Amino acid sequence: MANLPSMLAPIAVSLDQLLLDANNPRFSELGEDLNPIPENRFADEKVQAATLERMKEDIFDVSELKDTIKTIGFLPMDRLVVRKWRSGAADAKARYIVIEGNRRLTALKWLMNLHDIGKESFSEEQINNFTNIECLLLNDDLAPASATLILPGLRHVSGIKQWGAYQKAKAVHALRQSGLSPQDSAQSLGLSTKAANSAYKCFLALEQMKQDDEFSEKAEPKMYSYFEEVFRRPNVRAWLSWSDEERGFADEDKRKEFYSWITPGDDGTSKLPEAKSVRDFSGILGDENAMNILRSADGSLTRAIARFEVDHPEDWYPKVTAATSAVRSLTPEMLRGLDDATISTLEQLAERITQALKDRNSLLGQGA
Repeated sequence: MANLPSMLAPIAVSLDQLLLDANNPRFSELGEDLNPIPENRFADEKVQAATLERMKEDIFDVSELKDTIKTIGFLPMDRLVVRKWRSGAADAKARYIVIEGNRRLTALKWLMNLHDIGKESFSEEQINNFTNIECLLLNDDLAPASATLILPGLRHVSGIKQWGAYQKAKAVHALRQSGLSPQDSAQSLGLSTKAANSAYKCFLALEQMKQDDEFSEKAEPKMYSYFEEVFRRPNVRAWLSWSDEERGFADEDKRKEFYSWITPGDDGTSKLPEAKSVRDFSGILGDENAMNILRSADGSLTRAIARFEVDHPEDWYPKVTAATSAVRSLTPEMLRGLDDATISTLEQLAERITQALKDRNSLLGQGA
């Protein structure tokens, strides 16, 4: 398949010449038993309409793609890949079936349908952009049948490397700074407005840390995930006094304290060693005894949680009973199938229970 590029040639076609693949492999994700539609029926108006509606299903995420194209236009950085429609009729109009790009074609057809019924009104320039499409035509007289699977597979199986959370947030921030509205910024990147707004705030929080005289050198992109966790937990966000107006955390003392917990100290360790530690911190926030332990010179999140659980047995006891029920429910077949990692976890649990009971006896002066 090394000569596959030589079997692809640029071609300009109009939107109405492009046919959605009525037997798109994506449709298996809908959980339907597919009855293949004969290719000579692909151009039937009702077949294309039904295919379009199926492609609008939420699972395919076409709605956000449609909004992105509406906002910034159709950018053919990755051209649709098509092949000639085999209609079986000698006088049939030249039409092309999309091999790769059915989501983008759906978005374009959806936009033009909305324009045609008056729910959208696009300029002549936009209509031209949406309806005159640069594609790559596969010469299926030369290409093997497997090419129609390989080409989509390059994108959907091997995949395109997605931006990380920080890169997305940085892009949202740049678009907002350029003057785009929150909604337009989100749509330009194919994000929901809610997700884009959250990313924007997380980016601002990290930028605020970069401006701190004491912690600026430690405010690296990898710290972004800490602020994602902060904004997922209303009590932590409120504790730090987030302010939309000031575009940052307003409580300087708590902000610096939080920075000190998420960055390594002189011994190379941090009290909140990873982003998900914020979840556990959220659970003890507001408990004076646990917070005092966390704040102490030799305090740790583990010790703070342990104190919290001693003071609040109602929070840990249900977990113990749930674990007991789970172990009791193991069937002989499940026990035979336990892997080494699971066995190790059960052994650690047994050791921890035995040690806890020994500790209790010792505290009560009852010996071993």
